Amino acid sequence: MRKFYLPIAILMIAVMLGSIGCGPSALKPCTVALGYVSNEWAGEETIAADVLLTVNNPNSVPVSLDSLDYNVFANKAKVGMKTLAPRLIIPANGSISLTTVSVIDFSGTLAINPNYLGLGKDYVTAHVMAAPLWKALGGKKPNFWAYPALGIQAIANGGPTVADIKAGTADMAAAVGAYAKIRGTIDAVQGAMDKTWTASPDGPCLYNVTGKATISYGTMTKDTSFDLNYTK
Repeated sequence: MRKFYLPIAILMIAVMLGSIGCGPSALKPCTVALGYVSNEWAGEETIAADVLLTVNNPNSVPVSLDSLDYNVFANKAKVGMKTLAPRLIIPANGSISLTTVSVIDFSGTLAINPNYLGLGKDYVTAHVMAAPLWKALGGKKPNFWAYPALGIQAIANGGPTVADIKAGTADMAAAVGAYAKIRGTIDAVQGAMDKTWTASPDGPCLYNVTGKATISYGTMTKDTSFDLNYTK
């Protein structure tokens, strides 16, 4: 019995050593594909856009996806970025897919972001300029009257209350003045938004995702830069 098991043990050790010795002497770079960009949520102020990326491993051994960094552009405007360290294992000659969410804010991401064309414009103009892209992204038409920066809420709160007006104790001149200011602000800014929104197409929207993926095997690492497009 001992003579039977000993050769088998020696053979198993030899196979294991042979497997270790068969590891690649160099690491092939991975490839990255963009599956889609799709809205998980789209409202008047924010959009949650899902980005699906697939990372392919062309090597005959499993590798670790150590990092995945990228920027998202929509019609050439930067709308999102991600820095990931997933540490996921990609099977030999296999692939993995990752879905991440980029939250796009109408004001912060588009209108008043220094990366966007609204730079140097007044608050209302910057938002109106951002409206065509917001519509192409799938966002809903914003209602300016609710925006704190326009002060409409503050004007309303500073004027006579509804109860005072009903009771006949309100300063009607102040009430009329406050209403006129609120109405004028709404008409001026919302009118410009409505006109631009109507004239802007629903799409298409060209997404551009650029970045870098890093894989590793043992002490070897390999970077892959990618520049991918998706039209919706």
